[in-house]
Amino acid sequence: MTINNPSFASMRKNFDLSSYLVLGPADTKSRPVPDIVQQALAGGITFVQIRVKPGDARDITEIARQSAEVIAQAGASQSVPLVIDDRVDAAWQCRDMGIKVDGVHIGQDDLNPTEARKLLGPDAIIGLSCKVLDEVKAANALPADTIDYIGAGPLHPSTTKPDCIVIGADHQRHTQDTESINALCRESNYPIVVGGGVKLEDLPDLAQTQAAGWFVVSAIAGADDPEATTKAMVDSWNTSRSKRG
Repeated sequence: MTINNPSFASMRKNFDLSSYLVLGPADTKSRPVPDIVQQALAGGITFVQIRVKPGDARDITEIARQSAEVIAQAGASQSVPLVIDDRVDAAWQCRDMGIKVDGVHIGQDDLNPTEARKLLGPDAIIGLSCKVLDEVKAANALPADTIDYIGAGPLHPSTTKPDCIVIGADHQRHTQDTESINALCRESNYPIVVGGGVKLEDLPDLAQTQAAGWFVVSAIAGADDPEATTKAMVDSWNTSRSKRG
């Protein structure tokens, strides 16, 4: 398997984590994923991750293709990255087929980030999930240019990612709070986006942390009006962020 050399421009140096949507078919209340992506784009979302569990590479590739077309139709192909959760093989396949998938987001138990970088090449965006300081320190120790950002959580217990609970030094299960988010951000060499059960009312406080942005699944993908919900969340973040001291 060779490294991809996609025909589209790399977004590694040009992405905005401030409002980040994660979604797949299980999250949209039976509505097509591309339709939700389209509405979220209209509301101001800045980053999209396709997360299909369970799903085979064919399914993931087709959803990614349709979502990439929606992003292109919105004129956002050079401003809103599209990445695939976990499945480096599917991301590789998309890029090899000329589908504008900009990279992957991988977890601690997925393919090693250095191997993902070898497979996807220097142009792909690679995000890595980290929940505790030791994981952030390990991310910092990776070879230079291996990853591009970190995803941390959960802010609250989440039905879409029930296993995403921090196991602290006391060996107890925890969620993230302002103190722990800032501690991760201070330690990290990379921007951090925070999620896990995030809702509109969380954004004023979250905007006061050092996080680069927020990510959501259900709050937007499951909303009755994804566009209006996205706009309300983006506006709340931007307004609150502008007031940060």
